[in-house]
Amino acid sequence: MIKNHRVLITTLLIFLVTSCISVSDMMGGEDLESVEPNDEIGQLLSDIQDEQFEMPDAQNEPATSEKLETSDEQLDPSPTEKYDSVLLDNSDEPKESEPETIQETSKEVNQNFNSFENTIAKLSIDDKIQYRVATINFYSGSSTVDNIGLKKIKKIAKIAKERNARIKIVGHASKRTRDMPLAKHKLVNFNISDKRAQSVANVFITKYSFPSFNLITEAVSDTKPLFKENMPAGTKANQRTEIFLIY
Repeated sequence: MIKNHRVLITTLLIFLVTSCISVSDMMGGEDLESVEPNDEIGQLLSDIQDEQFEMPDAQNEPATSEKLETSDEQLDPSPTEKYDSVLLDNSDEPKESEPETIQETSKEVNQNFNSFENTIAKLSIDDKIQYRVATINFYSGSSTVDNIGLKKIKKIAKIAKERNARIKIVGHASKRTRDMPLAKHKLVNFNISDKRAQSVANVFITKYSFPSFNLITEAVSDTKPLFKENMPAGTKANQRTEIFLIY
């Protein structure tokens, strides 16, 4: 009985030992199998990473080919712009051109000024110069020289004789006359202005012995008024004779 019990125990122990060995072998086999799949997964991951690194190159290849294709296209050249050589020369040398212009302008001004002076000299010698030296006023409708006018004529005659000058007498009239037609109005004013000029000339000749060939008379009627005739003073101021010395 005891022997049978020992045999049974021994059998159980052997069974347990064998079972442990088989389990360990199975665990070992599973570990080995588990390592192999892990190695395959790692290899796959590395391959995937390599493919990811290689993907940009693969993607860039079509883009590069496209760029190469578009580079074959040709664009129309832009039109060239033409510049004036004169403008370029002026922009390059502005400082030199300005003094030349100033010098030329100054020369022209000097020439014009000299010609103007020469013209004045010729006028003063050939054509003479006229100076208005006196004005003699008259009453309305009158051509008689008053005492103030006689004193002025005396002084002018003396100066003209000393300088061998000629005398010019211009008679004027006011616009105011009696109511009459326009044509008659102009004729009356012209006649009165002429009478005033002749009256003054007669004083120069008869009273102060001034040579008649050096006298010039002119009548301008009411064409050259000095003042507006809104007031009587303006009217009287326009009824005048102007005396000029020419020498």
